[in-house]
This record gives sequence, C-alpha cells and structure tokens, in this order.
Amino acid sequence: MKHTLKRYTLAPLALSFWIPLLIMLAYFAYRHMAPFGTSSILTVDLGQQYIDQFAAFKHTLLQHPSSFFYSFSNALGGDMLGEWAYYLMSPFNLIFLMVPNASLPSAILLVTVLKFGAAGLSMAYLLQKLHLQQHYYVTLFAVNYALSGWFIANDLNLLWLDTVILLPLVILALERLFYQQSWWQYSLLLGASIICNYYIGYMVAIFIVLYFSWRLTWPNIKHRWLILRRFIISSAIGGGLSAWLILPTYFQLKLGKTQYNSDFSFKFDNNPLHLLFKLIPGSFNFDQMQNGQANFYVSAFVLITLIAFFTTRVIKLRVKIGAFLLLAFLILATTWAPLTLLFHGFQYPVWYPYRFSFLISFFVIYLAAISWQPTWRPRLMTITTLLIIFSAIAIYATLSDAKINYINRSSIALFIGLALLTLAQFTFKVHDKFWLPILVGLTLLSLTANVVFTLDNFSYLTNTEYQNTIKALTADKKFLKKDTSWYRVAQTFQRTRGDGMMFDYYGGAHFSSALPKSTPTFFGNFGQPDGDNYVVYSNGSILSDALLGMKYIITPNGQDNGDAGQPSQHLIGFRPDTSNYSLKATTSTTNIYQNHNALPIAFAANSGALNTKMLYNNPLQNQGNLWQGLTGDSTSPVDTDNFQKAIGHNVKAPTTITNAIITRQNASQPASLDLQFTPTTNDSYYLTIGSGLDIKNFDLLINGKVITQFSSYRHTVIVNLNSNAKNKLQTITFRMKDTQTLALSNVTLYHVDNNRIADDASELKQNSLKITKRSERHIQGTITTTSTKPLIMTTIPSVAGWHIAVDGKTVKADKVANYFIGIKTKPGRHTISMTYTPPFLWLGLAITIIATVILVIFSNLSIAKKVTT
Repeated sequence: MKHTLKRYTLAPLALSFWIPLLIMLAYFAYRHMAPFGTSSILTVDLGQQYIDQFAAFKHTLLQHPSSFFYSFSNALGGDMLGEWAYYLMSPFNLIFLMVPNASLPSAILLVTVLKFGAAGLSMAYLLQKLHLQQHYYVTLFAVNYALSGWFIANDLNLLWLDTVILLPLVILALERLFYQQSWWQYSLLLGASIICNYYIGYMVAIFIVLYFSWRLTWPNIKHRWLILRRFIISSAIGGGLSAWLILPTYFQLKLGKTQYNSDFSFKFDNNPLHLLFKLIPGSFNFDQMQNGQANFYVSAFVLITLIAFFTTRVIKLRVKIGAFLLLAFLILATTWAPLTLLFHGFQYPVWYPYRFSFLISFFVIYLAAISWQPTWRPRLMTITTLLIIFSAIAIYATLSDAKINYINRSSIALFIGLALLTLAQFTFKVHDKFWLPILVGLTLLSLTANVVFTLDNFSYLTNTEYQNTIKALTADKKFLKKDTSWYRVAQTFQRTRGDGMMFDYYGGAHFSSALPKSTPTFFGNFGQPDGDNYVVYSNGSILSDALLGMKYIITPNGQDNGDAGQPSQHLIGFRPDTSNYSLKATTSTTNIYQNHNALPIAFAANSGALNTKMLYNNPLQNQGNLWQGLTGDSTSPVDTDNFQKAIGHNVKAPTTITNAIITRQNASQPASLDLQFTPTTNDSYYLTIGSGLDIKNFDLLINGKVITQFSSYRHTVIVNLNSNAKNKLQTITFRMKDTQTLALSNVTLYHVDNNRIADDASELKQNSLKITKRSERHIQGTITTTSTKPLIMTTIPSVAGWHIAVDGKTVKADKVANYFIGIKTKPGRHTISMTYTPPFLWLGLAITIIATVILVIFSNLSIAKKVTT
C-alpha cells in the first residue's frame, strides 16, 4: 500500500514535468527546428544576442576562466561579471559545454523544453507539499503555470525562466516560516533566485513582500511579530548570499542602464480593457513583443476555478479582500505608469514589456488551487455571471478585431468554445473515468492552442543560415588562432554583434543590456553605429584601425553562392581601404587582411594625447586629433575636401552640400543627387553622414554600386569611399526611396594621409609594451618611455576596477579621449601590471561569506532540533 501511495504521489509530479516538456518539444518538431529539421529555435534576441553569450559561457569555463570578470570580446573591453549576472547564471547552461558552436541551436532547444518541464514540476511540488490539491488535479493546475502566456511569449528569453521556475519553491519555503522555526531554505532559495537572474529576482522580491504582507493578515496566525522578524532576517540573509554577484552588478548598472532615465508620470500606458484580450489564445505577436501588453494567459479551467476562492465560505473575508487587492495591484501595474516603472527598476524596458506578468498567472493559479475541490459546483448565479463575462469578452474582441492585430476570429471562437465547454463540465457530477480526462483534455487543448497560435506568429532563423555563417567564421578563426599576440579583428560582415563572443576573439562590437554608457558614447564619437545596448565597429577607417589595434580585417571574397547566411549576405560595411593591407589568408568564402599599422594594446606616446577633446558628430576630426596628440605633431593627418560638382536628377542640386535639403521635384519620378570629385592622391577618402540622413530613406551608391551599411546610426558615421584612386573621377549618389526630401546632415568629404599613418604607426610601435604575462583580466609587461613619449597609452577602456602598478608602485591612471587608460611616467624602462577586479566584489564576497556562515549555523541547529524532536 505504501509503494502504491508513493507512486500515486510521484505520478502528478512526473506528469507536471513531462506534459509541458512534450508539448513544447512536439511544437518545435512540428516547426522542423534543429535537430528535427532545417529550421532552428533562434529568433529575435535568442538568435542575435543570447546564443553568443552561451558560446562565451563555454569559452570561459573551458578555456579562460578569468573572462568571468573581464573580456576584450566585450566591445573594446569590458566588465563581464554584470553580464554573467544577467545572462549566464542558469545551471541549465552547463548543457552547452557538451556541444560545439554548430550544435548550439539544438542544445538551446533542449534547454528550453527542460525549463518548461521544470516550471511544471516546481509548481506541482508547491501544490502537493502545501496539500492544496491532490493526485492528478495537481498536474491540472501545474501545467497551466508552465504553459501560461508569459512562458510562451518569453520562451526565447531563456535567461529569465530560471527565477520564474524557482518562484513556487520560494513561496513554499516562505510558507514554512509560518509553521516552522526553520527559515534557511527560504534564504537559500531567495538567494538562488536572485543569482539566477537579478532582474527577474527583483520582481520576485517585490511580490514576496506583497505576498507576505497579505499572508500575515490570515486568521489563526500566532506570534506575528516573531514571524515578521524571521522574514526580515531570512530575506536579508537571502540577499546576502547573492551579494558577491549583485553588488558588482549594481555598480555596472550605475555606469550603464541607470543613466538612461524614463520620464515619470501618472498616466496609463495602455487601454486596461485590452488586457481582456490576453485571455484569448494566441494573443501575442511581433508587435506585442516590441510594445504590447502583459501576457498572463491561463486556461478557462483556472479562470473558472478562481471563482471558488472568492465564493467559498471557508475562506475568511479579509483573506479574500487581501488577495483581491494584491491581484488588482499586479494587474494595475501592467497599465499604470508608476507601478510599471516600480516593477522594472524605474526604467521602461526595451521590448518585452511587462516582464513581471508571470506573477499574475502564478497568483491566479495559486488562489484557484487553494480553494477549489473536485466536488465544487458553481451556483446558477455564478454560472450566469461567467457566461456573461465570457460572452462579453468574445463580443468585445470581435468588435475590436479590425483594430487589434494579435487576435482574430478563429482565436476568439476557440476561446469562447473552450470556455463554454469547460464551464459545462462543472454542471455535471464527478465521474472518475470521464470527468477528469475531459477536463484535462480541454485544458491541454486550450494551452496547446495558445502555444501554436502564439509561436506561429514568429519567423525563425533557418539552421542552414546559421550553419553557413558559423562555417565561414570558424574557418577564419582557425587562421586567427595561429597568431598568439594581442590584437583586435574588424569585419565587413557579421552574423551578429556578438561574433567576437561566439568565436572568442576581440572583435570591437557587442550587444548587451549591461553595456556602460561610455562605450556607445565613444563609438559614436569615432563614427561607428551605436545604441544604448550595442556598438558595432562597421565603419572603420585606416586611422581608427591603427588606433584601436585592428590587426586583421575579415571581408567576404565574393566566392560564396549567395545563400542565406553566407558572408556576402551579412554585409555591414564597405572597406576599399583594405587594399592598403596585406592579404594573409583566403578561405572558401572570406579574405583575411593584415593591417601592419595596427598599434599594440599599450605603447609610449606623447602626453599631448591627454588634451584630446572629443567633438560632437565630428568622428574623423576626433580620430585625427587623437592621432595628432599621440604623435605630438602640429597638424592632423585628416583633411577636408570639396566636391567638384553636384548633379541633381529630379532634385535641385545644392551649392553647399553639408546640411543642405534636397526635394523631389516630380513626386512620381525617381530622384537622386550625384556628388563628384577626383582624388589628387592615392590616400583613403571618406564621407561622413549625420543621423538626420536616415539610411532607410535612401540608397548610397559609389560609382554606380549600391553600398551596404549598418542599418541604423544615431550619430555621424564614416563611410569608406575609395583608396588608391588618384586622378579617377568618383561619383557618390544619394538615391531617394519613398521620401520626398533628404537632409544632407553632416555630409562632408575627407581624406587621410596614408603614408603619414604608416610612418607614425611604425614610430609608435618602437616603444610598445612587451607582454610577459596576460589573461583576460591581467596584463603585465615591460615598456620604455622617452622624453618625447612619456605617456603609456592603452586602448583599454578606463573604468573603475583596474588596478595599475608601475615598477611595483600603484599609480592613478588618466583618461585619454575621455575613454582610454593613459599612464604618466618618467622616461625610462618600466614594468607595468594591470589587473581588473570588479568594484565591490570583495565587499560582496565578505557579505556572502557572513550570510553563508549564519545560514550554515542555523540550518544545522534546525536539523539538530528536528532530530531531537
């Protein structure tokens, strides 16, 4: 009998794990996602950002652990502890260690379905341990959590799922505070929730405070002040366990995300009535992903059984009122600006709005499970009310169908049909053989329909496309790894802004929510595309290549077949100035050029570099001024040039080009402007384009050839025009698309003295840092400075955390160009040591150690007490 009871107890847990896992697996197989076909699970951020972080996770654990703290694959170099805290602390990521980069899409699919299963299991465990439901009814509620609207809408945001999986376990441990003296499990689970993802952990922490406040009002609770004290202490211990990670991360956030403020207001951000549409299966699409409403879809079964909580006489009125207020607070937070900002750390999220809405699904399911029993039968008034509510939602949705693009008549019909069929089940008496299977079937049909209708709204990267790019860059990496010196790599094509992370080289681009503000500011000042959370080194010049140590440049060689994913299909820049570099290797699809002017990571330079000011929207002048400061020359290697002729086609040619506005004369005819000039030297020529000249409004042609640029820029960027074209007429064409006017914002012609760059670079490299020891967070070597070059110039971003010692003595660094580390020295030979330690790491570790000691002591006392009892 005991064995039978045990199997009967474990079966709901097993089903709660396997049902959501298999439903998601079946869907992915139906969509032919790798390993089931030629598609992949990669879409949006999962394919453009997260997968590169997962590859970096592998490189860190298997090759260079120091990149857990710092990595030069992070743009030009940056802190990584904060990135790990947001992207990579899931234990599920260990699965990625077992596969090569080419198989990462399949591994990600496995991790995804495992997380869905784990969510169902954790919810089932909570319900069973608290005796809220029994037998297979546990599974009925648990699968609603794992397949709720938030999970489906955010299935690609793997980094958020772990903390949501842990939420039921945190609540279970919190419940034990009310009945047991033991609290160490709550502290441990709270700490784990924050460590897995501090952002979602922050939202969970808010909910815990609200939940505990509500729970403390329940009747028959003794020693409330003691429980409150226990809650405060154990919560502090839980936070302390995560301090080693959270304190350094908080410091990094102060350098980045927190510097972008959201306007505070008391407005409603959306129509609250539209939240009703989120009860309809499939009410989520790409537009909703960018700027939509909260996702909290659950089956009609949960919505109906929720009524039991508020109608049963067993539960006290004050408990019902408290639950209603808590639920109302959560729902209000999905539409009212102040509460929305509260849950998102006082900053509106970029895409994926209302990221805390899993709390609504959880609480609704939890309340329904607390009160509902299989013997429950709604009264006639309750049934009538539910019929009116369901019908009203369906009618309102139907009337709004033309205006709302994330619902349609089919999904509305399915909603009302399943709702009515489910409601009908509660009018019959319980029959074990038929009633429960029908209810389970209707519930799973409802949840599965939401999976299919929702995820069918998205397109996914084909596995073939992914493999084509991976194959090309893998071949390039085989050549690059032969060079063991320190260098950076530029690209004129990329799969993502995280190629450097994926292939473990220093690429000069990055995409991250933890990007410090100083990095995009510098990239913007140097004429490269930038945003709040990304930078791209796509518009380099022969000058910036030398300054930033871009030793190798990878370009498509025109030999690929043009299929999706091939290098020729991922162009982000045009670099004719690579003709000044040496072709070092050719793969089946790419060329690799070596830049002999690339400067090392540290070298002796003129102290005039310390006086370099970054001018707003003058990138080539900024590059020239910095070079002039480093060399101590009296002039810049950058000169402006004039266009010789402007020819308008269906537009009037302006006499002054920079900041002129051209207008299409005949609105129905093509329009363009040609700008012509003839180079007088073989130097490299460049054009600047301001952010007011949006690339989506025009095609840029050079000598009749359309030039592909990065798709967006918010500062003036540099466009490479030609090199080694002396006395050859050059024509630049701005061909208007659908727009009627174009503002030639910051359109200016420049050329760079190539010979001078080569000579100056050769001179600067004579006093390079000779590296004797290095890791991702530590560089040590020797360098000789002179009376004319007393400054040790580095291309390492200057941030708190770098400890610098010259000849064994700690020194304070200066900033060059408001971004790089510069070190003043006296002329002579010096030993330099640079080590990066995330700020507040030691303080955080001390707090964590103290919290751990307290936790161990009290957990042992608790265990000993149980044994004695």
